Amino acid sequence: MFFRQRFIPGLAIYSYLIGDEKTRECAVIDPARDIDAYFQMAHEEGMQINHILETHVHADYVSGSVEVKHRTGGKAQIHASGMGGKEWTPPYADHVVKDGDEVVMGSIRIKAMHTPGHTPEHLVWLVFDHTRSQDTPWMMFSGDFLFVGDVGRPDLLGEEARKQLASQLYQSVFKTMPALADFTEFYPGHGAGSLCGKALGTRGSSTLGFERRFNDALKTSTEQAWINQLLEGMPTAPPYFLKMKAVNAAGPQVLGHEWPGQRRLSAKQFQMQTSKGGLVLDLRSKEAFAAAHIPNALSIPLASNVSSWAGWVVPYDQPLYLVMEDMNKVQEAITHLIRIGFDNIQGTLDGGMEAWENAGLPVATLSVQSVHDLHRQLKSKAGELTVLDVRTPREWQSGHIEGAQHIHAGLLQKNINSINRKKPVAVVCGTGYRGSIAGSILLREGLTNVTNVLGGMTAWKAAELPVV
Repeated sequence: MFFRQRFIPGLAIYSYLIGDEKTRECAVIDPARDIDAYFQMAHEEGMQINHILETHVHADYVSGSVEVKHRTGGKAQIHASGMGGKEWTPPYADHVVKDGDEVVMGSIRIKAMHTPGHTPEHLVWLVFDHTRSQDTPWMMFSGDFLFVGDVGRPDLLGEEARKQLASQLYQSVFKTMPALADFTEFYPGHGAGSLCGKALGTRGSSTLGFERRFNDALKTSTEQAWINQLLEGMPTAPPYFLKMKAVNAAGPQVLGHEWPGQRRLSAKQFQMQTSKGGLVLDLRSKEAFAAAHIPNALSIPLASNVSSWAGWVVPYDQPLYLVMEDMNKVQEAITHLIRIGFDNIQGTLDGGMEAWENAGLPVATLSVQSVHDLHRQLKSKAGELTVLDVRTPREWQSGHIEGAQHIHAGLLQKNINSINRKKPVAVVCGTGYRGSIAGSILLREGLTNVTNVLGGMTAWKAAELPVV
């Protein structure tokens, strides 16, 4: 059996290649949109991608299925579930899959099993290797139905859908899955860091037996009690999830080799283009952004979680113009953005901020301060300063600065009117990364006296300053 697993940090995506080593044909399961890695893995082993298998309509990234099919000249066939009704049946599917349908590649047989709950159409793919057993599945590709340490969340399609999906998920977990043996290996669609569940583990696989014993989401109880426990403490879903559902349900645009954002614009060109509308997305470090940036730029320092933060705070209806620290990482930045459907990237500032400054164009700054400076300021000017904590609710509850105001960074734009504009604002997050994002949002919204607290609550606690 040919088998490869690919992990994409940030979005914490797992996708797979599996096939028959004799016939040299394989299938890719739940591919992301940047598809070179799949073809490279297949090429290294002399395999050919003939099939593309989807577990469900994804909410957190753009499916790469149409990209893979395009790269093969239309030869690879897309298999996607039709069990959620017309609304959730991708129009680009070559084979609309029913419960029990199979894909055969030599001695490898892959069978669909309907497991609704995360989404109405969700299915898992059971893998039979006929050189080992013809009637007992060896592996399961579980998509977002079952994770290491958790199950998929049923609350991404609205309150009415949540009630039905939660009940379906209970049935899938306790009525459908028990037919599979404890020794069945499973390979999930996501790992730790994904917002498709609340307690995902870091391992890339497990067995059903181990999860039945140690996964709290697989502990039996009454349906309503199980649902209540599952939903308790569920992290807030970013707004781009609904956008991804719509894109994947309709069929994403094929990019091929013509990726967006390839133009390098001089400082004058960059200024002229952005003056017509659009968003300047500054992907430099928080320190570089603080020292000097283009006025009204949005800061998201380049890291593995750029995709998810862009999904939180970047609007889809504006062209994007990128500012980089290292021009060798332009393609990396574009890859992060296209994974979640930001295709309208118009170009990058050639020469970065140095070129902008040398052209005599206006710059802005974001003040920074240490946790010690903030502590002294709070002691001497109590009540005259707003400490804005932009971490998650769980982080906030684990300890925060007394008197701080809490707004999740991804929800800051929607809650901007709750901030007192007459007071200076000191932004606190975990380390300062989200503080740069939030600080840039506040500046764009017209607040002027804004400071990013470098080191955030990590530095605050390390300095043994008081928390409540």
